[in-house]
Amino acid sequence: MNITLSRKEFTRLVELVYMGTEVAWGADRDDGPYVKRYDELARKIYKLAAEDKDGRPEYVEDSEAGDEYEPSLRLETDSPACHALERYENHTFWEALISRLAERDAEREETRNPPSATDPDALLQAQIDLEKKIEDRYRAEFVKNDLENVFVMFGSDRLS
Repeated sequence: MNITLSRKEFTRLVELVYMGTEVAWGADRDDGPYVKRYDELARKIYKLAAEDKDGRPEYVEDSEAGDEYEPSLRLETDSPACHALERYENHTFWEALISRLAERDAEREETRNPPSATDPDALLQAQIDLEKKIEDRYRAEFVKNDLENVFVMFGSDRLS
């Protein structure tokens, strides 16, 4: 298969490969299942970026082993892909934090005040409504104060 890309399109492809591998690999840098799945293709794109006359050599650099290419510091710290990843990570952090806190608090609330409904659909809807209400409260708090009012009590069994 052959594909023809403009320099601008190829630049965006390199950025997409970088973002995709960052998300897919997560913390599994050396041996995760997604590293093996995507690494070879990513390296091919990075090699083209380094060696092709219309490539993006500023976005790649020699690996420590010197036999292949990897994302450059510029791609990782000062590129549209880097900024998109930062926004993604920020959004993911807040949504995961809010969701987990709401689930925890809803579970505690239901333990303290069991719902009166017995119908499974009504119980599920009550749980969803309670979690949504709690999520909205956390979201408003974090928008207003960021993490300023978050306290972690290590070793304590007090309810938050």
